[in-house]
Amino acid sequence: MMINRRLRVNKSFVILAVIIPIVTIASMIIYFEFIQAKERVFSVIKEHLIDQKVHLLQKYALNIEKNYTVNLAEMILDNASVASELEHELALLQGEDVKYLYMLYKDENDRYRYLLDATEDKEERAFLNQKFDTESDIWDKAYKTKKYQIADQHDLDSLWVTVAYPIVKDNKVIAVLGADFTYDVYAEIVKILNPIESIFLYITAFMLFMLLLAYILVYLYYKTKKKAFIDPLTKIYNRQYLSEFLETTSLQNYYLMMIDLDNFKLVNDNFGHDVGDDVLIAVVNEIKSNIRQEDMLIRFGGEEFILLVDKQESKESIKVAERIREAVMKHEIFSHNNKIKMTLSIGVNPFPYSAKNIEEAIKIADEQLYIAKSLGRNRVEIFDDKKKYESEASNRISDIRLAIDEGGIRCAFQPIYDTRTGEIVKYEMLLRMMNKEGKIIPPNSFIPSIRHTQVYVSLTAIVLDKAIGMLNSNKEIHLSINLDIQDILNEDIMKLLQITFGGKRALAERLTIEILEHEEIKNFELIQQSLVKLRAMGFLIALDDFGSGYANFRYMINLDIDILKIDGSIIKNVDKDKAAYNIVKAIVEFARNMSMQTIAEMVETKEEHDVLIELGVDCLQGYYLGRPEFSI
Repeated sequence: MMINRRLRVNKSFVILAVIIPIVTIASMIIYFEFIQAKERVFSVIKEHLIDQKVHLLQKYALNIEKNYTVNLAEMILDNASVASELEHELALLQGEDVKYLYMLYKDENDRYRYLLDATEDKEERAFLNQKFDTESDIWDKAYKTKKYQIADQHDLDSLWVTVAYPIVKDNKVIAVLGADFTYDVYAEIVKILNPIESIFLYITAFMLFMLLLAYILVYLYYKTKKKAFIDPLTKIYNRQYLSEFLETTSLQNYYLMMIDLDNFKLVNDNFGHDVGDDVLIAVVNEIKSNIRQEDMLIRFGGEEFILLVDKQESKESIKVAERIREAVMKHEIFSHNNKIKMTLSIGVNPFPYSAKNIEEAIKIADEQLYIAKSLGRNRVEIFDDKKKYESEASNRISDIRLAIDEGGIRCAFQPIYDTRTGEIVKYEMLLRMMNKEGKIIPPNSFIPSIRHTQVYVSLTAIVLDKAIGMLNSNKEIHLSINLDIQDILNEDIMKLLQITFGGKRALAERLTIEILEHEEIKNFELIQQSLVKLRAMGFLIALDDFGSGYANFRYMINLDIDILKIDGSIIKNVDKDKAAYNIVKAIVEFARNMSMQTIAEMVETKEEHDVLIELGVDCLQGYYLGRPEFSI
């Protein structure tokens, strides 16, 4: 299993990782370019100054070569006036850029001695024939090459450059002129350029520091982030990593498996949590040894794990689950002198990409895991198309539970009018559900999936609670609610009605229970017993959708009914269809003879309205008269 998968890249760190190195490199380039430029400036200035001085020295040397013999040293040593004259001429070459200006010769022992010293500061002048101490070889080079030599004086604080210029007579060096350039010129340039250099140096150093800091922060960030994604016990990824992983990876590339250790609680209870931890680690290691590097194992919580199996070879991938189950079943775990054998139950979702989101994909695998456990554990259950409808129904139930918990169940109220007075006699309460997106869902979209479940009972309780709230708050109002035939045979719902309206007959008399027909009635006796109980509490009983489905005249004969609600499929054609007209006419006449009231539902046009009044229908309900509203 690949434990070193890449974490999702943080965009801020990407920006830092790109910008800071670029700025740092740019700063370093500018800094080093500046250093090179500074050196070039120094070189140009030095070259210019030296060229000027060499030119003057050359003229001075040529003058000596022309006017004096090869015995120049002897002449100067023996004749003070010659020495004075030459020293004066040499002094004329002195400038602000030269600190020392002098002439040397070699004695019989090859030691250099002063012949002249035109240094401006007389206290620093050397006396005639004074030994010249030097470690530089430029003087020897000047003697040998008969060409001027230049040397940088790095070891002398006050000097910058020394020029040694040979005086040649008859192809023989008779003396050497020396010019020591002062450091002051260099210092002035340095004084100007150093602050600029320092600025670039500080910027570069700062950017290097920021670069180092940025990489340290990135390293610490990803180290901390990775640590947050690793389960400390088993050293595999935890459930937090799943969403991170799916940011960059499609579920289409994987099968999703939910794995659970069978009876793990017994291990903790009987052997202690230390042994339980050892068992978890051993099982994880066994699973890891039976999956590929491309697969990913995640500790989802407790003893539950998610395994994402890469779909390289579909048959092989599906076999992974069975291979893991068998491997763990055969594996013996030793911990604290205990030998333990474990088994696994595994639920497989081969189509996680078909789910709306990862939560739904996991839920499908978890449902298969539940089936595996309910069938005896130590087995693999794979989701297939036959189970898809059951899963979708389960999803709808989950949505309804969520709506119940979050107050998403609402009731709309549609008025029912008396044809004689034209006034509203009651309102029918129509159930609606608000989904997560705020969309109103009608009951026929979700009621069938929860019928015969406890969720349906919970939903009925909400409707009854809202009904009694309305009846209590408005003493004049009358309401009707819908119940299925099976509802009044349901003990939980009957108890709910008795608890809610027991001892409150005045309220019950203002509530009509409309019985819906979704299944054929097989036991009229049981239905009649329930209806007697409801009527005894004060409720009026209406038979809804009369004229469609299973509802027929037989029900009216066998059941004690107060009101017939004529089905809308008949009403919508009553003004055009002669058969529909005659059916409604017969129902009205029969109901009148049986002392029953009639209500026509789904009245949508004036023509239908007028015909129904003509036929003598007692009450009308439909969009023509009033749409359902959430408030009265």
